This record gives sequence, C-alpha cells and structure tokens, in this order.
Amino acid sequence: MASGLRAKLNAMKMSAPAAPQRRAGGLIFRASRTQLDAAIYELPAAGLRRIGWCGPRFDVRRCLFLDTETTGLSGGAGTVAFLVGVGFVDGGEFVVEQYMLREYADEPELIDRLAARMDGFDCVCTFNGKNFDMPLLETRFIMCRMRQRWRPLENLDLIYPARRAWKLRLGSCKLSRIETEILGMPRHNDLPGSEVPGRFFEFMRTGDEALLEDIVEHNRQDIVTLSTLLIRLCAVNDRPQELTDQRDQFSMGKSLERQGELRPAREMYHLSALPRPAGTLAALTGERLAGQANWRLYRLCRRSGDWDGARRVLEQMLNRRQMQGAACVELSKLYEHRLKDCARALAYARQSAEYPDGEPREQLEKRISRILRKQARVNSSK
Repeated sequence: MASGLRAKLNAMKMSAPAAPQRRAGGLIFRASRTQLDAAIYELPAAGLRRIGWCGPRFDVRRCLFLDTETTGLSGGAGTVAFLVGVGFVDGGEFVVEQYMLREYADEPELIDRLAARMDGFDCVCTFNGKNFDMPLLETRFIMCRMRQRWRPLENLDLIYPARRAWKLRLGSCKLSRIETEILGMPRHNDLPGSEVPGRFFEFMRTGDEALLEDIVEHNRQDIVTLSTLLIRLCAVNDRPQELTDQRDQFSMGKSLERQGELRPAREMYHLSALPRPAGTLAALTGERLAGQANWRLYRLCRRSGDWDGARRVLEQMLNRRQMQGAACVELSKLYEHRLKDCARALAYARQSAEYPDGEPREQLEKRISRILRKQARVNSSK
C-alpha cells in the first residue's frame, strides 16, 4: 500500500512542470559607447528655442538623455519602470547606461543608481517624457521612499517639436517611424514596444535572461536616436527655409506662427503655396494644401496691415481656384473697408454666391445691401 502511494507521488513529481530558473539578485547593468556626431556640440540657439528649450544657455554635457521600459502604459502606482536607460556625452562618445530589474525587490537599488546619475545633470531629453517617463519615475521614487532624492530637471521633450514638424507628412510620429522616414536609420529585427511588457513578464516567470536581450537593445537604440533627433530638429527649426517637402514647409509655418515669429512664418507659407510642376503627383495633391497656406498667408498680411499683400494673395487664390468663395468674401471686405472701392466690393460679393464656400445667403444679402447704400451715397456726393 505504502509502496503504491510512493510510486504515484513519484510519477506526479516527474510530470510536474520544471521549476523556474533561479536568478541571482541585484540589478542587471549594461553600458555601451557609440561615436558621437560633433554637431551636438554646436546646436543653434534659434533651433533650440523653437523646439521648446526655455532654460538658460543649453550645454549638452549637462543633459541626460532618458527612456524607460515599463510593465504597462497606463502609469499609476501599479506601473513599474523595470528598465531605465540614460545617455550622456563623454568626450567624443555617447555613453548609454541601462539599469534593469531582476526582481521587483531590486527597485530601490535601481532608483538609488538613477538618482546618483541624475545628480550630475541639469536637464533631461526625452520622447514623451513629460507625460509619461518623468511622472512615472517620480512616482517610483515616492513608492521606494526616496522622495527626497527626486530632482525635477528641465525636460526637453522632443515629441512635441517632432509632431509640429512632421505629423502632417507622417501621420504617426512614433519614434520608429521618424527613424525610418526622417533620419534614414530604420531598425532591423527590432522588438515592437507593445511586446516589451510581455517579454519581461516571461522573464520573471522563467528566469531566462536571454529574453531581455531584445528589450535592452530596443531601449539602447531609443536613447541613441534621441541624440540624433535632437540634432535634426534643431537644424530644421534653425533653417526651415531649406525644407523641400511642401507639407513640412506648411507645418513649419504653423509652428513659427504659433510662436509669434510672423516674418519667417510668412516665408514658409509662401514656399508651401508655390505651384508644383504641372502634371506631377505633387501638383495634384498639393493644391489643397497650397490653398490653406495662402489663406494663412492672407491672414498674416491682414494682421500686419499689409493690405496690398493681402489683395495679391486673395487674387492668386482665385486664379488657382483655391477656397474661391471665401477669397471673394474677403476681397469684398477688403475693397469695401480698406481700399474704398464699392464697385469692386460689390462685384466680389456677388461673385462669392457662385461658390459653395461663400457666405450664407442672408449674410451675403446684408453685405450687398450695405455696399449698395454706400455706393449710392458716394454717387450722390459727386
């Protein structure tokens, strides 16, 4: 009886799944060095200002490039940054250091190492760090009872200027897409970010550190890309007139206008409104965008009191069949109120009725009646 029970227990033991591989405690630490683009030492002040740098003189040697890999994207106290990577300039090289948990119990050590590294810098450069990485890390400092070690560094977050520059052309401004389409450095065999948490959880279950290699490389590449992206964004914002893609020219015009730099904004709208060679795909797809650029250019002319420039832009819109109803209405206003030519104002008001984007009928009739009254007064005074 006893021997039969023993045999059953032995059989159950043999069929049970293997126990997880035991892990040594402590952080996994990786360090690597890559050649540095010397342009990072000469970032133009105008480019830095236009991408959002608000601090004193920028010194890249005092900037920490930072990216995290986490157990989820929702944030909150339950989300852990199991890998934190930082990059910094050291001589002519770019150094990347990565701190990764083996066990959740190792988190205080990670936070301690990160705090010590952050102490040597005045600002951080991130990609969506203002909304995600930095608030998450601050929460983890608090959860590890190291609130006093947290330093709220100035954050140069590159996701915002990247969207302003390229969202119209790219649609999605994920870092991987920017690498491929803008920086010309596509990744090969990269682990998608959506798979990172699952890969880490599998490592926690099995203890197989080989599962972490793709995560570490993914994070390292993200940090290296930050330095390259910073250089490109500064150059684009410093010399926007060198842009050749119509969508990028228009996007940069909008960005400059929002920042109150109206003269360069007008230049960018003018460039993006230029006709493309007839018969090309750019000509077919770009006229709508050119119309929007001309409309914004008109508004800037009006804002600055350049009435002759405003008239020329609106007439060009009519000639190129861009927003014709709206252009006729604005020409009518311009001739009525600024150029004091009731005949032309009346002609453009009536012409606007031919297009679907003109004024509502009731509003248009009031405009025409008012112009006719003005015209009658002018004629009676002669």
